[in-house]
Amino acid sequence: LDHRMPGIDGIETLQRMKTLPGNLNHNTPTISLTANAISGARKQYIDAGFQDYITKPIDSEKLENMIIEYLPPKKVKLHALDDAPDEILEDMTLPDWLKEVEGLNTADGVEHCGSVEAYIDALTVFAMSVISGAKEIANFYKEGDWQNYTTKVHALKSSAKVIGANELSNRARRLEDAGLSGYIDEIKISTDSMLELYISFADKLAPLLKVEEDDSDKPLIDDNQLAEAYEALKEISASFDYDTAMYVIQSLEEYKLPDSEKEKFTAIKNAAMKPDWETLQKLLE
Repeated sequence: LDHRMPGIDGIETLQRMKTLPGNLNHNTPTISLTANAISGARKQYIDAGFQDYITKPIDSEKLENMIIEYLPPKKVKLHALDDAPDEILEDMTLPDWLKEVEGLNTADGVEHCGSVEAYIDALTVFAMSVISGAKEIANFYKEGDWQNYTTKVHALKSSAKVIGANELSNRARRLEDAGLSGYIDEIKISTDSMLELYISFADKLAPLLKVEEDDSDKPLIDDNQLAEAYEALKEISASFDYDTAMYVIQSLEEYKLPDSEKEKFTAIKNAAMKPDWETLQKLLE
């Protein structure tokens, strides 16, 4: 459960969960996800009712070990890496152009994500979110909504750190600190340059979004199939089931879509990949 969230934070969310009538997860171990690595952080979260905490950016090995620790033993079956199929052990290689992107430490990104494939996925999602993310921060800045501004730069700090955009992450961190401390003058001095750096990644990572597959040999999907898939996605989005949503998206990619549906499908796919459940539900209405 993330600590820093818009609306109510993770601690307040946990407190509400504990008093929610009929909550099936009342006794489920709850881990705080946080960027707060200062001394005493563990006591803060334990006192608040969490069983443990893990710091961002998330180390995949630490996350896996923590899941194993808190799952019932009967739910866990461990496999040695040597038992993995060859196709799982084989890894993607980074495109050469990506290694030359200014402001991106790909080695850090791969380490944070656990594999090259996961890193490419994270970069793609980040690239899709740059313009909308920058717009949100700019709007909160213009409105003087410093609470939501601080929440958004906090999120940027973490997502930029994960992909290895370390300078962007550091600038977002300084602006988060300024927001938390009420240093509005610092925010006014530094926001424009931070947003300029943030938006620059839209062009830098654009090749990740420009892969257009030739669909001329694919069967044309019929109207009923497409309607059923969209209805399934609508139900899935209501339960925030990312894996099943992506399964349906990948199934649709096996077909050729009518030209009139291609733009809508691209928007649906982008929303699902982020995932932006609210936007996805609106697109499927």
